Amino acid sequence: MRMLLAAIAVLLSGCAEMAEVLGYSYTAPYLAAEPRPSGCDDARCQQLDRLEAQLYSAARSGRIRWVQLVDTFYAKRAELFPDSNDSGIRELRSYQRVLAEQMDGRRITESQWVYLQEKKVAELQARNQLIQNTRPRSTNCTTRNVGTAASPQYQTQCY
Repeated sequence: MRMLLAAIAVLLSGCAEMAEVLGYSYTAPYLAAEPRPSGCDDARCQQLDRLEAQLYSAARSGRIRWVQLVDTFYAKRAELFPDSNDSGIRELRSYQRVLAEQMDGRRITESQWVYLQEKKVAELQARNQLIQNTRPRSTNCTTRNVGTAASPQYQTQCY
């Protein structure tokens, strides 16, 4: 679940910034709703950014199907980031593939493609934020004697 949030953040604000916002470890960027730079400085991210732009251009011109766009992007992503934790990306990728099938069948427009993906990303962020807010938080407390041995006074600090 955390990785899904990280992926969503990558889409909205770039690789590192996304992971920081969500409080998760870094994950590879995912396919954006429209070609846009991920904001990541990693050469692999930049390679995915270029591939994403090429795939969108090819899909728009009809040289490839939209399903191929999604499949090719994620195949290259898996190749470039073999150790990426993709547990949270699976739901978004599946959703993108369903939308791609609808694009290929001309049941939705590209503006609907973008809108529906961004709506899904917002939904996933809200769901993950709710999960984070309902988790019990761990609190560490330390107690120390600020008085004397004969007359102890204890002070507790929690953080």
